[in-house]
Amino acid sequence: MQAELPEDDHHAAAPLSAPQIAAFWTEFSGQLAAWAALDGRAFVEEANALLKRQAPGLSLELEGVPAQDGARLVVTAHGNIEQFENAQALVRQAPRLEGYTVQAFRSRTASGNFAMGMQDFELSCDDVLVAPYDAGGIIGLELAFAKAVPDAMQEHARHMAFILLDHVLGEWDFSVRVGPVDFVESAAEASPLSQFPAVFDAFQCETLGRTYRFPQEENDRWISLEVRSRDADEDDAPDLLTFHDSAHALATRADLSYFLTLRFPIDSQESLDSARDAQDALDAELLRQQRGILAFTRMEGMDFRVAAFYVDDPDAAAQLARQLSAEHAPGLEAALALEYDPSWREYLGMYGAIHRQDRQADQA
Repeated sequence: MQAELPEDDHHAAAPLSAPQIAAFWTEFSGQLAAWAALDGRAFVEEANALLKRQAPGLSLELEGVPAQDGARLVVTAHGNIEQFENAQALVRQAPRLEGYTVQAFRSRTASGNFAMGMQDFELSCDDVLVAPYDAGGIIGLELAFAKAVPDAMQEHARHMAFILLDHVLGEWDFSVRVGPVDFVESAAEASPLSQFPAVFDAFQCETLGRTYRFPQEENDRWISLEVRSRDADEDDAPDLLTFHDSAHALATRADLSYFLTLRFPIDSQESLDSARDAQDALDAELLRQQRGILAFTRMEGMDFRVAAFYVDDPDAAAQLARQLSAEHAPGLEAALALEYDPSWREYLGMYGAIHRQDRQADQA
């Protein structure tokens, strides 16, 4: 089997440093007692004034009443996925705060149906109809309006529909798990937006197979194929890809957001065996702890063997990779790379290319 893999033009925001994060939480913790008497609005203003010094792309929101049971601090990137790594890092390094829990990203709105008004035009969740479809391993959406919208208000109404969709699905689902969104005249088998979260979750699980559980060994699926990059010459030998098809069940899981590659140079059967042993050892240990999963391996000509993983903790995974490389392949120079990839862009790009013929057959 052969496939042509997509190109990547991703650019990430500059990550927050550990001193920046520590400086914010130190200042924040020191002010909590003084802020206890503030109302929610004043509390949030004071907190964000501190946060903007270190992380201008993020904001803090408060659910509940300051210093009372159930109060929750929400670190939001306002849907800007380029800042999601910083939001998760800020929460991951948050200290224990008396009277508060801390979470990354806005949750889904609790109320099923609500409305918003802008420029003398009102749109409710029941006025927006939504239908999901498989867009190559990611969720595509078709949106239609259940009420008449004047031509002059079409763009305005579409902007409002996006805002409603963001609140209904929550920041992570809408920004990470939703792909293309198209407005249509009518959407087949569409649901009102107020009822859509249950439809969305069922579609992920039942249609895409996103159980978010690690695959069991007896049902694990792998695909071996030859692949070429878009800029490869016709005479170039193809790379050999071993693709972990069952890893799709975990794609976009929020605690597996980092893409790690471990690459070894190959110049003999002995070096190939050593590289494979080191990469297999990393796979086994991550799987044992359920802190990462092997996405694919790739033989780049006969020059390099690459293993790609999705992991939860980048620092811990990198340390483990170095340790196992030194143990199993001491004579080889390992190249380690880490990238924040919450949308599983690297994996799903391949998944979509590999399964394109399957989708075309299903549509036919």
